[in-house]
Amino acid sequence: METSDRPERRPKITRREFLVAGSAVALAAACAPAAAPSPSPTTAAATKAATAAATTAVSSPGPTLKLGMLLPFTKVYAELGASQKRAAELYLKQAGGKLANRPVTFIFEDEANDPQVGLQKTQKFTEQDQTDLMMGIIATPIAYAIRNAVDSAKFIYIGTNAGGNAMTRDTTDCKPTCKSKYVFRTSFSAWQVSQPLGEWVSKKGDKEFFLCFSNYAFGTESAAAFVEGLAKNGGKETGRVAPPLNNADFVPFVTQIKGQATKNVYSFFSGTDAIGYIRAWNQLGLPAAGYKMYGAGFLTEQDVLKEVKDQANGAITSLFWSVELDNPENKAFRDLYQKEYNLLPDVFAVQMWDGMKALDEALKKTGGNTKDKDALIAALEGVSFKSPRGDFAFDKGTHNVVHDIYIREVKTTGGQTVNTIVDKFGKVTDPGK
Repeated sequence: METSDRPERRPKITRREFLVAGSAVALAAACAPAAAPSPSPTTAAATKAATAAATTAVSSPGPTLKLGMLLPFTKVYAELGASQKRAAELYLKQAGGKLANRPVTFIFEDEANDPQVGLQKTQKFTEQDQTDLMMGIIATPIAYAIRNAVDSAKFIYIGTNAGGNAMTRDTTDCKPTCKSKYVFRTSFSAWQVSQPLGEWVSKKGDKEFFLCFSNYAFGTESAAAFVEGLAKNGGKETGRVAPPLNNADFVPFVTQIKGQATKNVYSFFSGTDAIGYIRAWNQLGLPAAGYKMYGAGFLTEQDVLKEVKDQANGAITSLFWSVELDNPENKAFRDLYQKEYNLLPDVFAVQMWDGMKALDEALKKTGGNTKDKDALIAALEGVSFKSPRGDFAFDKGTHNVVHDIYIREVKTTGGQTVNTIVDKFGKVTDPGK
């Protein structure tokens, strides 16, 4: 973990003011009489000192930008946190260590998959560390737990994974949580990554699905959104089973799947839970028995595929990105990440990369100013750019990202197991307002 003392913030001359002043000096010099006497040594020294001071004011870096990074470095989602840490550090490295000419210090804290710990670390960022803003959070319950703290502190938080719907929606009495002007999300909502797949499979003719999902807020929201999509074309759920988060043994739950007749199965798991689930699925012979695996894309993300490899072949998932996505930004990102870490990037890295990019672009508009919260919020709302996922922009009403959702199939080619693109839903916006 890195910390640093906050430098004193002093008013500084803007680039525009310096250029205007510099132009005036140059114009005066150009118009001076040719026979004008040389300045005295005292005047020359003063002019030289003033010029040096003005130059320093323009070129010197601003005060250190302190970013609180709340990520999991232990338990079920530890690798997801490591992926986001790598992406944040890589973005800063290629940016020369600065955003809007401000040197950046990351303060990393472990959310520990515990909402109370997450809340304590958030309060540490705001009160003790006095960070400029916060990024991160993988698990939805932690994002829900910290919402009121960041809202009351007027503390900007850019969520880079947790996808609970309520985080960017209006809800009754703000329960379990609700949107805040200080909260932005560069990742997804549960609805965005689940409903389109339900709509897609039912339109294709697969009407009945059994559900198996991690028993916590995001898992239940993901399952509900998938069923909503199924119903658009007359599909329905035939049953469900919900293992606990951070489950040690998936064999009993996969045995229940095999013990019922519906062959199409929608699942939500991520991290080590997804690895354990897919291994149990193969151990019990579900592919040979005709069962078909579908799910929200985290089920077969690159962090999982590098462990299970071709055991996931044939799985159909929905997500806003794939390592195989064919656009210049994705190719450049993949090459840069692979060169730096000798590892294919995953969606978690993309979400943090886009979080850093969105902040970078917004700070350029505010001249690096993070004290004027309304100005920074307006700058973030107006951010749009080409991302490894495609076009990136925020919904100004909710601060949730708007992006394409891809239907993907897992295939192993040339020794690499990846998600290949099958179909696309363009510009999917979460319906919550």
